[in-house]
Amino acid sequence: MPTIANDSTAPESALQLYSVAKPDCEPVKILVIGSQAAVNTIIHSLHHHHFAEPFEWTPLLPTDRPIQLQAGESMRSLVKYLPRGNGE
Repeated sequence: MPTIANDSTAPESALQLYSVAKPDCEPVKILVIGSQAAVNTIIHSLHHHHFAEPFEWTPLLPTDRPIQLQAGESMRSLVKYLPRGNGE
């Protein structure tokens, strides 16, 4: 299991902890932003629909980055890999 990112880790670095690059695939970065409870609800709902395992998401990311969150909001992210040329 990968190590958990701490608050000083840049979001891009945290994404790399859980992402394994796949040749011939294009990375798509997904962010979920809201209250901690709402973010976790969405992640578990997506898991229920076989979209991603909860452990594939980063831990809650620090909010001192360029993305402006509202007070009380949290953020987690995920990278999914799609075959290149999908949807073009």
